[in-house]
This record gives sequence, C-alpha cells and structure tokens, in this order.
Amino acid sequence: MATPAQAKSVLIVGAGPSGLIAANTLKKYGYIVSVWEAGDHVGGMWAAEQGESGDKCSPDMKTNLSRFTVAFSDLSWSSVDLSDSVSGFTPADPPIFPKAWQVGHYLKAYAEKFGIDRNISTHRRVVNARPEEDGTWKVYSSDNGSSLIDVSTFDRLIVASGFFDKPAKSFSLSPQKDLANIQHSSRFRELSALAGSAGKVVVIGGGISGSEAAAQAAFQISNARNSPSKTKPTHAKSKVYHIINRPFYCLPRHLPQDPQSPEGDYNLAPKFLPLDLILYNLSRRGDGEISAVISTVPPEKAKKGHEFLRSVLGGDQSDIGSPELVYKDSQTQYPAYTGITDTYTEFVRSGIIVPVQGWVEEVKQQANKNLLDISLKQKEPWYDAADKETTGTSTIHDVVAIIEATGYQNDLDYLDPTVRDEDHLDEDTTCPRIPFLLTRGSVLATGIPTIGFVGFYEGPYWGVMEMQARFLAETWAKHEPTEPGYLPEHEIYQHDVTKRMRQAMINKSLQVPQFWMTDYVGLMEEFARNAGVRRDDSAFGGKSGPAFPSRYHGNGTYIEAEHVVQEVANVIKGSNEEARFVAAAVFRGMQGIWNIHRIIKSRTNTPGGTFSGTAHFHPRAPTDPTIYAAEYLYIEEGTFTLDTGVFFQAKRRYVYRYNETVDNISAWFVKEDDESTDALFNTWAFYEPDDKEHGWMAQGSHWCDPDTYNNTCEFRFRGASIEKFGITYEVEGPNKDYSHESWYERPKAEYRAGV
Repeated sequence: MATPAQAKSVLIVGAGPSGLIAANTLKKYGYIVSVWEAGDHVGGMWAAEQGESGDKCSPDMKTNLSRFTVAFSDLSWSSVDLSDSVSGFTPADPPIFPKAWQVGHYLKAYAEKFGIDRNISTHRRVVNARPEEDGTWKVYSSDNGSSLIDVSTFDRLIVASGFFDKPAKSFSLSPQKDLANIQHSSRFRELSALAGSAGKVVVIGGGISGSEAAAQAAFQISNARNSPSKTKPTHAKSKVYHIINRPFYCLPRHLPQDPQSPEGDYNLAPKFLPLDLILYNLSRRGDGEISAVISTVPPEKAKKGHEFLRSVLGGDQSDIGSPELVYKDSQTQYPAYTGITDTYTEFVRSGIIVPVQGWVEEVKQQANKNLLDISLKQKEPWYDAADKETTGTSTIHDVVAIIEATGYQNDLDYLDPTVRDEDHLDEDTTCPRIPFLLTRGSVLATGIPTIGFVGFYEGPYWGVMEMQARFLAETWAKHEPTEPGYLPEHEIYQHDVTKRMRQAMINKSLQVPQFWMTDYVGLMEEFARNAGVRRDDSAFGGKSGPAFPSRYHGNGTYIEAEHVVQEVANVIKGSNEEARFVAAAVFRGMQGIWNIHRIIKSRTNTPGGTFSGTAHFHPRAPTDPTIYAAEYLYIEEGTFTLDTGVFFQAKRRYVYRYNETVDNISAWFVKEDDESTDALFNTWAFYEPDDKEHGWMAQGSHWCDPDTYNNTCEFRFRGASIEKFGITYEVEGPNKDYSHESWYERPKAEYRAGV
C-alpha cells in the first residue's frame, strides 16, 4: 500500500457511512485523519435509536437492500450487537434486511473496531472551507449552538456529508411557517400525528421514496383497521392517493433467480434470493472486463430493461387494476423506473392506494383551513417542460394531509464560492442532480486537486463508497495533487461523462435513467480495478454470483470478508437446494384480495358442499414482534352450499405469521373478538415439487383432540407474484373423515378512476 512521503492531514466532513469508510481508508494510507460531524452521533441518517424520531428515516424502517450490500468489506453483521434496547431481545442471526437502528449499531461498531471513533468530533459544523495559495484548506467551524468560530488548516478535504442532505421542493402554502398536515417523507412517521381526521392522504412523488411513503401510510391504515382494539384509530377510514408523473415497477425485496424457462414459460416454482443478489449478478455482464455504464439509455437497451423487470415481476402490472402503473408499448423505449416495497402493489389492488398520474400545479386551503385541494396537470409523456402541451387537468378535493416524497437536494454551502466557481467545481444550480462537474465516478475535481468526494451521488451504495475511498487514497498516493492538471490522461480521471449527463438532464432527455450512477456492478468493478483491489471468486467458481463489498478484498481487509463471501455462497446454495426464502416470497405474495373456491368431500354420511367467496390477507403489525417479522389478519366471506342444496352465508378468520429466523409461515386461530391471535393451527414446511407442472409445495399438520388435520399447500408463481394457490386438508378422527380443498385466484382487474 502506498503512503504519503510525509504524513498529511485530512478533514472528512460527515460521520455517516461515507465519512467512516473514508476515515478508515485514509488512516491506512498514513493520513492524519479528523472527522467532523454536525450531529451528536456517528451514522448520518442511520444514527437514531429506537424510540427516537430519526433524521431522514424512522429507526424502524427496513433497508431496501440486504445486509450483504448494506455493509463494508471488513465487518460482518454477525460481529455486531443487535440487542433490542426496548424489548431486550437479541436475534439469533442478523436479519437479511436490517432496520435503520440496526444499521446505526453496525456503523458504531465499525467506528469502534477500527478506532475511527477517536478521530471523530461531534457537534462540529463546518461553516466555510476554502483553499489557500499553498494548496492547504482553511476550514471555519462552530460548535453547534455556539457563535464561536474556530479556524483550522488541513492538507486535504473530503466531502462525505451526503448528497441527499435536505428536503427538496415543498408545497406548503405558508412559507413563513410549516402546515401541520403537510410533511416531507423524511419526517413522516405516523398518520395519527399528520392528519386530524380521516380522509384522503396524498403522497406527492413516485420512485423509491414515494412508493415507500405511500406503502407506509397504507400499512398504517390497514393496521388500524385490522389490529386488535376496541376503538379503531381515526385514520382507519382513510385512503392514500399517490401522485406520480410516470409509471414505475414495484420490486419486492425477494426476487426469483429463474422466473422463466429458456423458452419463455414462467417457472411455477422459482428459487428466490434477496433482490440485490439477483440484480447485481456478475454473470449477466458477459466476458471481459466490466466497466460502469454512465450514460443515457438508448431505446433498445431501455426495452430490454423493461423486459427483464417484467420477467421477474410476472408481467407489466396491468393485472393490478391501475393503468397509471403500466408502461405503454410506445413508452418502453425510455428507461424503466422502479420502487422497492413489498406491499405497495397489493394495496393498489385492494384500493387503499390510488395512483394518480400528473404534476402538482397548486395546493389550496379550503375555508376551514383543515382541508386542502390539489390541482394537477398531465403532460405527455411525463415531464413538466415549457415545450410540452398540457393533455389534461384534474383536482383532488378534501385532502386531509400531504406527504411530500419530492426527494432531496445537496447542501454544500460550506464550500467557499471560490471553490464552486467555473474554474474549480463548475457549480450549476439549475441541475440539482449533478451540481458539480466531478471526474468519472464522482470522486475528484480536475480543477482543484486537494478535495475529494465520497458518497456524493444519487445512489451511494456502501460498496461503491468503499471503492471510491480506496480509489481516492490510491490516486493521492500515486499522483501528488499539487496543482490542476496533475491527473493522468485517462478516462476515469476525466469529467466528460459527467458533463454529458448534466447536459442531457438540462435538455430534459427522456433517455436519462432514474439514477445516473445506477450501475453498481460496473462501478464496483471499475473502481476496484483502478484501486488495485481484487475480486474474490473462490466461492463462486469465477465471474459469476453477485457483487457485494466483502467480495472485493483490499490490502488490510480482515478475515471477516472471507467469512461473508462464504456466507453469501451458502445463502445461494440454500436458495437452490433448501427452499430458502420461499416462505418469505409466499408470505409477501399472499397479501390482499383473492377469489376463493372450496370443495368439501365427505367420506361419511355427513354432507359435503362448496364454498365461493372472497378472502383477504390484511397486513398488520406483528402482535409478537420479537418472533414474527410480518402478520396478516385473514378474513374470508362467501356462500356455502351443501350437497343437499341448502346454502347460507359463512365467514372464517385466521392469523397468518412469518418467522424470518426459521423462514416459515404459521396459521393461528383467532379469539372471540375476531382479531386477537389465539392458539396455533399449523406451520408450513416448504419443499420443491417433483415436476414443473406444480408450484412450491408445503405441508403442515394439526391435532385437535381427537381429530387430525393434515394439510398440503401449492403456490404457483408467475415471476415474483403468486398467480394461484391451493390449500387442502385431510381430516380424520372418530367422527370425521373428509377432504377440504380450497383454491385462491386473483380477481380480474377492475380499473378505477385516479381521482
């Protein structure tokens, strides 16, 4: 490892993930490291503990990517204390998708393990940073809450304070004060605190944060309706209207490895993995070196992206009943946008979420000031530009609350104007997605050699941040940054690609992807190669399997990285051979409304019969969260017709639970209140079918003295979604001998008006 000829000092601004990995990396290269954090804890957006509100997210929010991607190469999640400070519960294994507070514990453990905590000063806010003629940085800072200004000098400056720093556009009607019922998605926690009455809750903004906010609000409504309580919360009668400017695909957290056969037929029993282990698979990148694709997306490639997403999801989402979520054939020439949430689409099908396409023009308060009206306009194909004609207008009346999922903007006002000018960072405030012209990969600035950036882009995956830090340290060690033009004439050190992307955004090109640095695999490979970091292929037999941080060993990487590599290999083996994650995929796929048809065949003199009706799996908060990760209240209603011709209305309720630790699903009886969980009915153990004509199978049994209930289930998938499933009971006892076979199919989509 190269080290500076003489120890240099470096200030790293921010103690979130990017600041911590930058500090650890630069320390290994011999730098004298200082980390200044404006908050009172390390962790950035992940710093909040349970019971706290959190800065940009709730401490209970689950990550969208698995713990193998939300990690650094040299610290395994298994080494982190994840004890629940509220309940005292400690999970046997780290969850596949950790909660935000658990990510915060991971980052604290990381800082402590590598001694970074000794280099961190909290409550230290940078107010101005400017370069001196000798190449050093003069940095002015204050202790939060103090008017005293401190001045320090450093040889290098690293910006690690985040790209998504402060909420973007607000639709508040009162610039001088915040309206209580308008809240940015980063601050939204509870509907009961946002809306004083039941009614229309509007989420403005699509994509990742918009779909999450809408799903979160819908879940709270579903939970209010279906959790055990004598009095239902006010928002139990609310509905979510989700304003989006374009369709998007909703990806669940588990995706099928093999959704289709080579002939294009859907596999009824695909094998599942966490979505990042599917999306970041190296084998999809062909032979030869892999480099990052940082460009607009040509139409043919965009179409292939749509085809891939539709294959893993099982279709174009037209079956959900909302045309606003479906890309027309003419629109698949443009890059596909995605959201990541397990519950959104079925909340749409059930009618709790109503997608509405358009752009918000105006928000008005009604006379009583408690209700709002939102005016929309529609333009084709999606974006709001002066040269696009309005194709329609609409209004959402009587809105009780607004959640603004309008994204974030960067806040680097502490960089002196002389740093942000045309000769240095070339700031352009009209392009918030690319505010500065940095080199390829958003690490260096050709016009100011002693500043570096880590995590300053739209998709700061942890592995890429680690590679950025290593690349930055290697570059500074090999090419002493004394003056502009010190960088070699190599593509990775140029800002041409950034310049082209910025211009495409300014021109409002529809070929700009959702995230302009979205090629995680390409960025990991390209940065690793240029930083001299090898990829560990030992557990995957070469260039196959997923890219994740621990797979990229560098000098100083701990043995824990090898353990994580083997762990991921075992996870994939479990998916292929042991039905791992099938229960998770099945449980998610059961959500929502189904048409149910049941046949009861009696083998005694007691008559059998048929039942037809509807069944709902209603999501609600687990009533035993220390054991179960998710829960449904199951309600079926319909008509039961005896073989004798007599018919009557019938109802039935159960509680279904998913246990992540043992990866299984269990069914429970309900108490007399029809909502509280009672005794265990049975537990399903999943196994692979014997042929391709059947879906995933499960078995369970229940002994109810003196009778025995043995059940068999079959779940037929279409991509990540269940197309049809059946549950059969064989009941035997002294006075019972019958079969009870139920099949569930989704109702035909009924298109609903958006407003």
